Amino acid sequence: MRSIAVPVAAALMLVACSIGGAESPSPAASSPRLAGPSGQLGAQVAMPPGFPTDVPIYPKARLTAAAAFPNNAPTAWGMEWQTLDSVSKVQAYYADQMNKTDWTINFTSNTPERFTAKFMRRSDNRVGGTLESNSASGVTKILMSLVSPSA
Repeated sequence: MRSIAVPVAAALMLVACSIGGAESPSPAASSPRLAGPSGQLGAQVAMPPGFPTDVPIYPKARLTAAAAFPNNAPTAWGMEWQTLDSVSKVQAYYADQMNKTDWTINFTSNTPERFTAKFMRRSDNRVGGTLESNSASGVTKILMSLVSPSA
């Protein structure tokens, strides 16, 4: 299951972050307090429904794209956050926080401008995904895909 879930999650992440209409729910409908675009960062969107609340999220990042793909099969989420912090700060945060919680992370590539990783839940290795961060023009993007079996 996991060998299929990670590529599927990665594909869903690309779809979620490239389709502007895939945000769920719409920022205006869900909360008037979501931030509009400011400086170099894009507009904030709402967290997709059902996303596990115990997944570490970089605290200085703004969620700028999000989608949930619920189904009778596994549920998948794809998200993009933006921050002005460096890729190395983002990577250090996830290396620390994932290993303090019910998650594990394995970095598969790393440069000063980019990293990629796979992560999974310790208590249920069917729940996992990919994490990537890259930086361009002073903005660091954090891309996450996560797949969980249906309850």
